Amino acid sequence: MDSTLWLWIALGILVVGLIIAGIGAGLFISGMKEPMKEMKGSANNLKERVDKLNLEASSLQHTTTELQEEIAVKSEKISVLTDGIKGTKNSLIDLNTSIRTITDRIIYRAEHDRENVRQVKKITTTADDMIHLPEHLQTLHPEGTAENYDTLHFGKVR
Repeated sequence: MDSTLWLWIALGILVVGLIIAGIGAGLFISGMKEPMKEMKGSANNLKERVDKLNLEASSLQHTTTELQEEIAVKSEKISVLTDGIKGTKNSLIDLNTSIRTITDRIIYRAEHDRENVRQVKKITTTADDMIHLPEHLQTLHPEGTAENYDTLHFGKVR
């Protein structure tokens, strides 16, 4: 056979191969349309989910920021309250110390000042006399005890 014939046969096989390859590519592409549509739908679904997650994440971040600010404010209030309590405690301790000092001075003066000792003895004697006044009146006027009790508003002495 002639070499041109072989060339034509080879060329024919090549053309048939290209036609088959074109048909295969066309079938492949048409077969890929449906899965591509599904993949595109899945990609859109994933994109919507990611957008929702981003929105939720930003909402949570906003809430977290608000909570941090609220915690900071409450922490500051607690700190002020704690400082106030410490100040109150210190004030009470100082007040107690001042009262103790004043009381000690008064006791020292009362015990060591002669005029104060004399006044205390005089007041004590007067109070003792008043307590025992009904007895003294009874010994002075034994027959008129009922009158004296009524006048002085004392009860019977036992």
